[in-house]
Amino acid sequence: MDLHRRLHTIQSFLRQRHNALKFDAVPDPRNARGVRWSVQALLSTAVLGLLMLARSLRKAEKFSEDLAWAQRSRGIKRRVPDSTLGDFLSRLKPQALREHLHRHILQEHRRKALEPEVLPIRAIAIDGKTVAMLDEAVNADCQDQSPAGGPSRFAYRVMNTALISASAAACIDQKPIPSATNETGIFGELFEELEEAYGKAHIYDLISTDAGLASERNARQIDEAGKFYWICLKGNQPELQAEAWRLLRPVVEQSEPEAQTDWERDSSRGWIRRELWRSPELPGLGAWSHLCQVVLVRVLKAPGRLSGKAPFQGPIQILEERLYVTNLRRDRLGAGGMLSLCRAHWRIENELHGSLDIQWQEDHGRWVRRGNGLPVVGLLRALAYNLLVLLRSVHLRTSKARSASWQQLRDWMRDALIQRCQVDGQEGEVSTATL
Repeated sequence: MDLHRRLHTIQSFLRQRHNALKFDAVPDPRNARGVRWSVQALLSTAVLGLLMLARSLRKAEKFSEDLAWAQRSRGIKRRVPDSTLGDFLSRLKPQALREHLHRHILQEHRRKALEPEVLPIRAIAIDGKTVAMLDEAVNADCQDQSPAGGPSRFAYRVMNTALISASAAACIDQKPIPSATNETGIFGELFEELEEAYGKAHIYDLISTDAGLASERNARQIDEAGKFYWICLKGNQPELQAEAWRLLRPVVEQSEPEAQTDWERDSSRGWIRRELWRSPELPGLGAWSHLCQVVLVRVLKAPGRLSGKAPFQGPIQILEERLYVTNLRRDRLGAGGMLSLCRAHWRIENELHGSLDIQWQEDHGRWVRRGNGLPVVGLLRALAYNLLVLLRSVHLRTSKARSASWQQLRDWMRDALIQRCQVDGQEGEVSTATL
């Protein structure tokens, strides 16, 4: 793809996503007297800086000087001071940006950019993430994790929700975990808010969680809302785990797996294969009256070098066995679909959390820490992440373009934001200025 076509493609993407960069509904927390920068200018500077993978306010300030040439319609008329931007972000109300993120996802849903392509069912994954480990409690949600007799350590943690069934693993919600509770304690409130934001839009039918959220109360809440759950089962539910093994051991010993993957190369574990068994359909187990199946996924490792097309034959090693519980009936999702679901759950870690940590270094708690800085910047970072993964996974058409690195995406976006090209036969700005 030549430069002109690339700029035109990204311009088209930005034009289609203009509402994601329009912040009219976000209230200004400042006193109107003496305000020199609009909400639109400051939030545009922040998001566009994050699209450049900026890891600090200083880098966002430096980029704003380049943007001033092409982004005057967004109020960026000159270099935006990092002190002004940081003070504004620390005072902004996070809920307004969370609602902006919800509107952005609903718009993508109406555009059919979030259709299930990875899985045969619309699914989301929910998981906790530590955003920053700090030496002081910079806001009320920082949890004291200081070791006895050791230095002060405060963790700021959030619950992230990712859409794992679409080609773009978009972040559809982010909610801080209050210091007085944990992931399980905040799940009920989070799920109610997800239903309020997305329940009528049919964005998801299934919720996937790890073992940290495994509780009958959480599962029942999902079931009563008319949704499906897929929950990893470990030692925090010992009675249910023992009953699951009692049901599955005869099935595993007496039958071949219902589904299995081909041998594939894993960068850290070598040649691996996954196998899946399911219990017969259940009328529930104890308090888990809504439970329909228990599932075992076994990961095997074969000996052999990582080169070549197939592993050497030899003793097969069982790397791990994971149990899952679900209210899915057997005729709703087949064994192959369940095996794909088991793998897709990890998109929230590998794609969302991994990208935020590696590309933006989110876990260092940079940009703004004081006031509301951590939750506000976290939501803006999620918005920037969404725009880049939508560009790569949905808008770009060729396989080569879709395999572009984050740095390539950043450079292409920068070109589109600060350069001019021909638009509809006339010279114009390849930016969001025409949105």
